[in-house]
Amino acid sequence: MVKKKPNEVVYHVLSHHIDHYRQAKKIFKTDYDSHMITIAVFTHFLYGTLNPSHKKFQYEDLEWGEMYPLVKGLSKNKKKYLDKLSLFSISQILDMPKETVRRKVDALCKDKQLEYSITDGVTVGDNFEVLAKKIAPIDLLSMERAIKAIDKNGGVSKILKNLR
Repeated sequence: MVKKKPNEVVYHVLSHHIDHYRQAKKIFKTDYDSHMITIAVFTHFLYGTLNPSHKKFQYEDLEWGEMYPLVKGLSKNKKKYLDKLSLFSISQILDMPKETVRRKVDALCKDKQLEYSITDGVTVGDNFEVLAKKIAPIDLLSMERAIKAIDKNGGVSKILKNLR
């Protein structure tokens, strides 16, 4: 029987956050707020693939490699497929001032991580796929360590029960 170590869970979960922060800065070459804006934009796309009320729900079972060409294609045809994601929406989602979001989106557009127009809103840009593919395996390995520590210590339900 494996001895349970609740501190190990906390350590791995916090380590994952630190790893993600470091890798995001290194790979995306932006500040963390800008990275979170990029994540919010990509999440907006993914939400549509999971929500049956959206036309793009037909793509709910995408594998990692299939996701990027589709998001790029949908972004290019956003009027047809995507609900508009505005600067104001991103500001609300991230609890960040709208002017800060506007400035950071402008910089992310210059790096082609995002695209923006008043008419079509904010979508992922041409460089997003390359950067996301760099961070994904690193991020997933870090998450795997945290998940294994959680499992080893009785799972999420047991940990939450002990925290209450």
